[in-house]
Amino acid sequence: MRIEPTLAMVASRQFGLSGPLDCHVYAIRHATDIVLIDTGSGLYTELLLQNLFNEFPKCTVAAAIITHAHLDHCGGAATLREHTQCKIIAPRLCRQTVESGDEEASGLRVAREQGVYPQDVRLRPCPVDIAVEDGDIFSAGGLHFRAIHVRGHSRDAFCYFIQLRGRNWLFSGDVVFYGGVLGVINAEGSDMEGYRADLHKLSGLAVEGLFPGHGLFTLCDGQSHLDCAIEQSRKGFLGPQIGQGDLIF
Repeated sequence: MRIEPTLAMVASRQFGLSGPLDCHVYAIRHATDIVLIDTGSGLYTELLLQNLFNEFPKCTVAAAIITHAHLDHCGGAATLREHTQCKIIAPRLCRQTVESGDEEASGLRVAREQGVYPQDVRLRPCPVDIAVEDGDIFSAGGLHFRAIHVRGHSRDAFCYFIQLRGRNWLFSGDVVFYGGVLGVINAEGSDMEGYRADLHKLSGLAVEGLFPGHGLFTLCDGQSHLDCAIEQSRKGFLGPQIGQGDLIF
C-alpha cells in the first residue's frame, strides 16, 4: 500500500496486507535500495515480499530496522535476511533476544499463554548486523536515522527519526500511536515509569509524518500526537492506553 512516492506499507494486520499476527511493516525507498522498519511476525514473509516488490520493483532490500523484540515486530528477521541478504539493525538492548530467539525475554512465552499467539508459533534466532543505542545516528540504504530509546511499551522500545526531502518522519513502533495513545500492555517491562523517564525525548522534533506500528498513521502534524502524550504525562495524568475501548492492535 503506497503511502507516498518513497514510502509504502508492505505488511499489516489492520489494513489486511499480510496476516493477523503482523505489525505495520514500512518500506522506505532510496534510489534502488529499500529499508524496512520492522519485519512482521515471520509467518507471512512471502506475502510481505510480494507486496514490497509490487510497490518497488527492481529494488534491493538493504536493511531491516527493528523497533523492539516482540514477535510481531522482529519475528520475520531471520526469514527476511535469508531471502534478501539484508542487514538486520536492532537496539543493542534486544540484540541477544533476537540472536538467541529467547522467547522468555521477548515475551512470546507469556503471550502464547495469554492466547495472543498460537501455541506452535516460535521466534527464530537471527544475527544482528548492527546494534544501535539511544541517540545513535546511523546509515541504512543511503538514509540517515536517529535512534531514540523510549521505555514504556517495553524496556527495549526504540523510535527512529529521519529527515527526508526536508520533512521529518518518526517511526514510533509501539511507543506512541495516533492520538497520543501510549503502548502500555500487561507484560513485564511495560509500565508508565519508562514513559515518565523517556517520553520527553520525543518533544521538539517537528515531526510531520508519524508512522506507528499499529493503527492509523499521518503524513502531517505528527508532532501534535506526540505532544498530546507528552503533555498528559507532564501533568501527571495517564493518557489513553492501547487496549482501552476501541484502542486495539
